[in-house]
Amino acid sequence: MRDLPSVSVVIATCRRPRFFAEALASVAAQHLPPQEVIVVDDGGGRGEMGEAIPRLPLPVRVIPGPGRGPGAARNAGLAAAAGELIAFLDDDDLWRPQKLARQVPWFLRRPSLGLLATSIVRGRAAAWGRALPPRPGWLRTVSLASLVRANRFATSSVVVRKECVRLCGGFEESLALAQDWDLWLRIAARWETAVLPAPLTWYRLHQGQRSGAALAMRRAEIAVLSRAAEREGAPAERLIRRRLAWARCRAGSALLREGRPREAVQMLAASVRANPLGVVAWGRLARGWMGVQTAKWWPRARQGGTDSRNPAEDYRGQRV
Repeated sequence: MRDLPSVSVVIATCRRPRFFAEALASVAAQHLPPQEVIVVDDGGGRGEMGEAIPRLPLPVRVIPGPGRGPGAARNAGLAAAAGELIAFLDDDDLWRPQKLARQVPWFLRRPSLGLLATSIVRGRAAAWGRALPPRPGWLRTVSLASLVRANRFATSSVVVRKECVRLCGGFEESLALAQDWDLWLRIAARWETAVLPAPLTWYRLHQGQRSGAALAMRRAEIAVLSRAAEREGAPAERLIRRRLAWARCRAGSALLREGRPREAVQMLAASVRANPLGVVAWGRLARGWMGVQTAKWWPRARQGGTDSRNPAEDYRGQRV
Protein backbone atom coordinates (compact mmCIF):
# COMPACT_ATOMS: atom_id res chain seq x y z
CA MET A 1 0.00 0.00 0.00
CA ARG A 2 1.24 3.48 -0.84
CA ASP A 3 2.26 5.84 1.92
CA LEU A 4 -0.61 7.75 3.45
CA PRO A 5 -0.89 11.49 2.65
CA SER A 6 0.77 13.82 5.14
CA VAL A 7 -1.54 15.76 7.48
CA SER A 8 -1.24 19.27 8.91
CA VAL A 9 -3.56 20.17 11.76
CA VAL A 10 -4.69 23.81 11.84
CA ILE A 11 -6.00 25.18 15.15
CA ALA A 12 -7.19 28.77 15.35
CA THR A 13 -7.34 29.95 18.95
CA CYS A 14 -8.28 33.15 20.74
CA ARG A 15 -7.64 33.48 24.50
CA ARG A 16 -9.00 30.12 25.63
CA PRO A 17 -5.90 28.43 27.07
CA ARG A 18 -7.71 25.73 29.08
CA PHE A 19 -9.84 24.52 26.19
CA PHE A 20 -6.91 24.89 23.80
CA ALA A 21 -4.66 22.67 25.93
CA GLU A 22 -7.33 19.94 25.93
CA ALA A 23 -7.82 20.22 22.16
CA LEU A 24 -4.07 19.97 21.58
CA ALA A 25 -3.85 16.93 23.87
CA SER A 26 -6.52 15.20 21.74
CA VAL A 27 -4.31 15.78 18.68
CA ALA A 28 -1.27 14.36 20.47
CA ALA A 29 -3.28 11.22 21.34
CA GLN A 30 -4.00 10.37 17.68
CA HIS A 31 -3.21 6.81 16.61
CA LEU A 32 -2.07 8.31 13.30
CA PRO A 33 0.05 11.34 14.30
CA PRO A 34 -0.06 14.38 12.00
CA GLN A 35 3.07 15.72 10.32
CA GLU A 36 2.68 19.06 12.12
CA VAL A 37 0.32 21.22 14.14
CA ILE A 38 -0.10 24.86 13.10
CA VAL A 39 -1.54 26.99 15.91
CA VAL A 40 -2.83 30.40 14.84
CA ASP A 41 -2.87 32.67 17.87
CA ASP A 42 -5.58 35.17 16.99
CA GLY A 43 -5.81 36.71 20.44
CA GLY A 44 -2.29 37.94 21.05
CA GLY A 45 -2.00 36.02 24.34
CA ARG A 46 1.63 34.95 23.96
CA GLY A 47 2.18 34.12 27.64
CA GLU A 48 -1.04 32.17 27.89
CA MET A 49 -0.24 30.24 24.70
CA GLY A 50 3.19 29.23 25.92
CA GLU A 51 1.78 27.85 29.15
CA ALA A 52 -1.02 26.02 27.36
CA ILE A 53 1.28 24.08 24.99
CA PRO A 54 2.61 21.05 26.84
CA ARG A 55 5.61 19.03 25.69
CA LEU A 56 4.22 16.92 22.89
CA PRO A 57 5.80 14.23 20.71
CA LEU A 58 4.97 16.17 17.55
CA PRO A 59 6.00 19.52 16.07
CA VAL A 60 3.80 22.43 17.13
CA ARG A 61 4.31 25.78 15.43
CA VAL A 62 2.61 28.93 16.73
CA ILE A 63 2.08 31.77 14.27
CA PRO A 64 0.42 35.15 14.89
CA GLY A 65 -3.11 35.56 13.66
CA PRO A 66 -4.29 38.55 11.64
CA GLY A 67 -6.96 39.42 14.23
CA ARG A 68 -9.78 39.47 11.67
CA GLY A 69 -11.82 36.50 12.84
CA PRO A 70 -11.74 32.71 12.40
CA GLY A 71 -11.81 32.69 8.59
CA ALA A 72 -8.71 34.85 8.31
CA ALA A 73 -6.99 32.87 11.07
CA ARG A 74 -7.61 29.57 9.28
CA ASN A 75 -6.33 31.06 6.01
CA ALA A 76 -3.12 32.02 7.80
CA GLY A 77 -2.79 28.45 9.06
CA LEU A 78 -3.42 27.07 5.58
CA ALA A 79 -0.70 29.28 4.11
CA ALA A 80 1.80 27.96 6.66
CA ALA A 81 0.83 24.28 6.41
CA ALA A 82 3.00 21.79 4.53
CA GLY A 83 0.75 18.71 4.60
CA GLU A 84 -1.19 17.29 1.66
CA LEU A 85 -4.27 17.12 3.87
CA ILE A 86 -5.54 19.75 6.29
CA ALA A 87 -7.43 18.78 9.43
CA PHE A 88 -9.20 21.67 11.14
CA LEU A 89 -9.79 21.76 14.88
CA ASP A 90 -11.41 24.60 16.83
CA ASP A 91 -9.70 25.35 20.12
CA ASP A 92 -12.73 24.29 22.19
CA ASP A 93 -13.43 20.96 20.44
CA LEU A 94 -11.88 17.50 20.83
CA TRP A 95 -11.03 14.45 18.71
CA ARG A 96 -11.17 10.78 19.56
CA PRO A 97 -7.77 9.05 19.18
CA GLN A 98 -9.00 7.07 16.16
CA LYS A 99 -10.11 10.09 14.12
CA LEU A 100 -7.22 10.69 11.72
CA ALA A 101 -6.46 6.97 11.42
CA ARG A 102 -9.99 6.38 10.17
CA GLN A 103 -10.25 9.40 7.88
CA VAL A 104 -6.89 9.70 6.14
CA PRO A 105 -6.79 6.29 4.34
CA TRP A 106 -9.98 7.17 2.48
CA PHE A 107 -8.15 9.90 0.57
CA LEU A 108 -5.74 7.29 -0.77
CA ARG A 109 -8.56 4.95 -1.78
CA ARG A 110 -10.71 7.64 -3.44
CA PRO A 111 -8.73 10.21 -5.47
CA SER A 112 -11.95 12.14 -6.22
CA LEU A 113 -12.58 12.74 -2.52
CA GLY A 114 -11.99 16.40 -1.67
CA LEU A 115 -13.42 16.60 1.83
CA LEU A 116 -14.25 14.06 4.51
CA ALA A 117 -16.01 14.93 7.77
CA THR A 118 -17.12 12.72 10.65
CA SER A 119 -20.25 12.49 12.72
CA ILE A 120 -20.07 14.59 15.86
CA VAL A 121 -21.09 14.43 19.49
CA ARG A 122 -22.77 17.72 20.33
CA GLY A 123 -23.05 18.68 23.96
CA ARG A 124 -21.31 18.15 27.24
CA ALA A 125 -18.92 15.53 28.55
CA ALA A 126 -21.39 12.73 29.37
CA ALA A 127 -22.14 11.92 25.72
CA TRP A 128 -18.43 12.01 24.82
CA GLY A 129 -17.64 9.28 27.33
CA ARG A 130 -19.75 6.63 25.58
CA ALA A 131 -18.06 3.73 23.81
CA LEU A 132 -17.17 4.20 20.15
CA PRO A 133 -19.33 2.07 17.81
CA PRO A 134 -17.70 -0.47 15.44
CA ARG A 135 -15.66 0.88 12.53
CA PRO A 136 -17.94 1.66 9.55
CA GLY A 137 -16.69 0.27 6.23
CA TRP A 138 -18.39 2.91 4.11
CA LEU A 139 -18.82 6.63 3.64
CA ARG A 140 -22.02 8.62 3.28
CA THR A 141 -21.63 10.86 0.25
CA VAL A 142 -22.97 14.38 0.72
CA SER A 143 -24.17 15.90 -2.54
CA LEU A 144 -24.01 19.58 -3.39
CA ALA A 145 -27.82 19.67 -3.27
CA SER A 146 -27.81 18.30 0.28
CA LEU A 147 -25.15 20.80 1.30
CA VAL A 148 -27.15 23.68 -0.19
CA ARG A 149 -30.05 22.78 2.09
CA ALA A 150 -27.89 22.91 5.23
CA ASN A 151 -24.29 22.86 6.39
CA ARG A 152 -23.65 19.15 7.01
CA PHE A 153 -20.06 19.46 8.26
CA ALA A 154 -18.72 20.66 11.60
CA THR A 155 -15.41 22.39 10.93
CA SER A 156 -13.54 20.44 13.62
CA SER A 157 -14.57 17.16 11.98
CA VAL A 158 -13.27 18.05 8.51
CA VAL A 159 -10.16 16.77 6.73
CA VAL A 160 -9.69 18.31 3.28
CA ARG A 161 -7.13 18.17 0.50
CA LYS A 162 -5.02 21.31 0.69
CA GLU A 163 -5.02 21.61 -3.10
CA CYS A 164 -8.83 21.74 -3.13
CA VAL A 165 -8.85 24.60 -0.65
CA ARG A 166 -6.15 26.44 -2.58
CA LEU A 167 -8.02 26.14 -5.89
CA CYS A 168 -11.25 27.31 -4.23
CA GLY A 169 -9.60 30.37 -2.70
CA GLY A 170 -9.76 29.49 1.00
CA PHE A 171 -12.18 30.94 3.53
CA GLU A 172 -14.07 34.09 2.55
CA GLU A 173 -12.94 36.60 5.15
CA SER A 174 -15.64 39.16 4.38
CA LEU A 175 -18.34 36.89 5.82
CA ALA A 176 -19.11 37.50 9.49
CA LEU A 177 -20.46 33.96 9.98
CA ALA A 178 -20.71 30.68 8.05
CA GLN A 179 -17.32 31.05 6.32
CA ASP A 180 -16.94 27.28 6.62
CA TRP A 181 -20.24 26.51 4.86
CA ASP A 182 -19.30 28.89 2.06
CA LEU A 183 -16.03 27.00 1.49
CA TRP A 184 -17.65 23.56 1.68
CA LEU A 185 -20.13 24.59 -1.04
CA ARG A 186 -17.30 25.66 -3.34
CA ILE A 187 -15.45 22.38 -2.74
CA ALA A 188 -18.59 20.26 -3.23
CA ALA A 189 -19.19 21.90 -6.62
CA ARG A 190 -15.90 20.40 -7.89
CA TRP A 191 -15.02 17.36 -5.77
CA GLU A 192 -16.67 14.56 -3.85
CA THR A 193 -17.57 15.35 -0.24
CA ALA A 194 -18.59 12.78 2.35
CA VAL A 195 -19.15 11.96 6.01
CA LEU A 196 -17.65 9.05 7.90
CA PRO A 197 -20.59 7.92 10.08
CA ALA A 198 -18.65 7.58 13.32
CA PRO A 199 -18.79 10.11 16.21
CA LEU A 200 -15.09 10.97 16.24
CA THR A 201 -15.42 14.71 16.99
CA TRP A 202 -16.78 16.41 20.08
CA TYR A 203 -18.44 19.73 19.34
CA ARG A 204 -18.29 21.17 22.81
CA LEU A 205 -20.98 23.49 24.19
CA HIS A 206 -20.00 26.00 26.86
CA GLN A 207 -20.92 29.43 28.16
CA GLY A 208 -18.05 31.29 26.53
CA GLN A 209 -19.01 30.13 23.07
CA ARG A 210 -19.73 32.70 20.41
CA SER A 211 -23.48 32.93 20.13
CA GLY A 212 -25.10 33.16 16.73
CA ALA A 213 -28.33 35.14 17.14
CA ALA A 214 -31.15 33.94 14.91
CA LEU A 215 -31.21 37.04 12.72
CA ALA A 216 -27.42 37.14 12.34
CA MET A 217 -27.42 33.49 11.27
CA ARG A 218 -30.23 34.11 8.77
CA ARG A 219 -28.30 37.03 7.27
CA ALA A 220 -25.22 34.82 7.03
CA GLU A 221 -27.28 32.19 5.18
CA ILE A 222 -28.40 34.83 2.70
CA ALA A 223 -24.84 36.04 2.16
CA VAL A 224 -23.48 32.53 1.55
CA LEU A 225 -26.31 31.48 -0.75
CA SER A 226 -26.17 34.77 -2.68
CA ARG A 227 -22.49 34.14 -3.34
CA ALA A 228 -23.29 30.60 -4.49
CA ALA A 229 -26.06 31.81 -6.81
CA GLU A 230 -23.80 34.45 -8.38
CA ARG A 231 -21.03 32.04 -9.33
CA GLU A 232 -20.97 31.60 -13.09
CA GLY A 233 -22.44 28.27 -14.18
CA ALA A 234 -23.18 27.32 -10.59
CA PRO A 235 -24.38 23.72 -10.28
CA ALA A 236 -27.81 23.30 -8.70
CA GLU A 237 -28.58 26.95 -9.46
CA ARG A 238 -32.36 26.56 -9.28
CA LEU A 239 -32.12 24.79 -5.94
CA ILE A 240 -29.76 27.47 -4.62
CA ARG A 241 -32.23 30.21 -5.58
CA ARG A 242 -35.13 28.38 -3.94
CA ARG A 243 -33.03 27.87 -0.82
CA LEU A 244 -32.09 31.56 -0.91
CA ALA A 245 -35.78 32.48 -1.03
CA TRP A 246 -36.37 30.30 2.04
CA ALA A 247 -33.42 31.92 3.84
CA ARG A 248 -34.99 35.34 3.21
CA CYS A 249 -38.30 34.03 4.50
CA ARG A 250 -36.60 32.88 7.71
CA ALA A 251 -34.82 36.22 8.06
CA GLY A 252 -38.13 38.02 7.60
CA SER A 253 -39.64 35.85 10.33
CA ALA A 254 -36.76 36.73 12.66
CA LEU A 255 -37.32 40.42 11.95
CA LEU A 256 -41.02 40.04 12.78
CA ARG A 257 -40.12 38.40 16.09
CA GLU A 258 -37.84 41.35 16.85
CA GLY A 259 -40.68 43.80 16.19
CA ARG A 260 -39.25 45.23 12.95
CA PRO A 261 -42.15 44.84 10.49
CA ARG A 262 -40.90 47.30 7.84
CA GLU A 263 -37.61 45.44 7.39
CA ALA A 264 -39.49 42.14 7.57
CA VAL A 265 -41.79 43.16 4.71
CA GLN A 266 -38.81 44.07 2.51
CA MET A 267 -37.12 40.74 3.23
CA LEU A 268 -40.31 38.68 2.75
CA ALA A 269 -41.16 40.54 -0.47
CA ALA A 270 -37.74 39.55 -1.85
CA SER A 271 -38.47 35.95 -0.86
CA VAL A 272 -41.84 35.98 -2.64
CA ARG A 273 -40.35 37.54 -5.78
CA ALA A 274 -37.77 34.75 -5.93
CA ASN A 275 -40.27 31.99 -5.20
CA PRO A 276 -43.90 33.06 -5.84
CA LEU A 277 -45.13 29.63 -4.73
CA GLY A 278 -43.71 30.04 -1.22
CA VAL A 279 -46.92 29.82 0.82
CA VAL A 280 -45.16 30.38 4.14
CA ALA A 281 -43.49 33.55 2.87
CA TRP A 282 -46.83 34.92 1.61
CA GLY A 283 -48.41 34.30 5.01
CA ARG A 284 -45.60 36.00 6.87
CA LEU A 285 -45.58 38.85 4.37
CA ALA A 286 -49.26 39.46 5.14
CA ARG A 287 -48.47 39.44 8.83
CA GLY A 288 -45.63 41.89 8.31
CA TRP A 289 -47.82 44.19 6.18
CA MET A 290 -50.43 44.22 8.95
CA GLY A 291 -47.67 45.09 11.39
CA VAL A 292 -46.61 48.04 9.23
CA GLN A 293 -50.20 49.28 8.95
CA THR A 294 -50.68 48.94 12.69
CA ALA A 295 -47.48 50.88 13.30
CA LYS A 296 -48.87 53.69 11.11
CA TRP A 297 -52.36 53.65 12.60
CA TRP A 298 -51.69 53.17 16.28
CA PRO A 299 -49.95 56.50 17.05
CA ARG A 300 -52.71 58.38 15.20
CA ALA A 301 -55.39 56.38 17.00
CA ARG A 302 -53.89 57.31 20.34
CA GLN A 303 -53.81 60.97 19.30
CA GLY A 304 -57.34 60.96 17.91
CA GLY A 305 -56.41 60.73 14.22
CA THR A 306 -54.54 63.29 12.17
CA ASP A 307 -56.44 66.21 13.72
CA SER A 308 -54.30 67.78 16.43
CA ARG A 309 -57.31 69.06 18.43
CA ASN A 310 -58.39 67.36 21.61
CA PRO A 311 -61.13 64.86 20.60
CA ALA A 312 -63.21 65.96 23.58
CA GLU A 313 -63.69 69.35 21.90
CA ASP A 314 -65.78 67.73 19.16
CA TYR A 315 -68.49 66.92 21.68
CA ARG A 316 -68.75 70.26 23.49
CA GLY A 317 -71.84 71.28 21.60
CA GLN A 318 -73.52 67.92 22.12
CA ARG A 319 -73.66 67.95 25.90
CA VAL A 320 -77.11 67.91 27.44
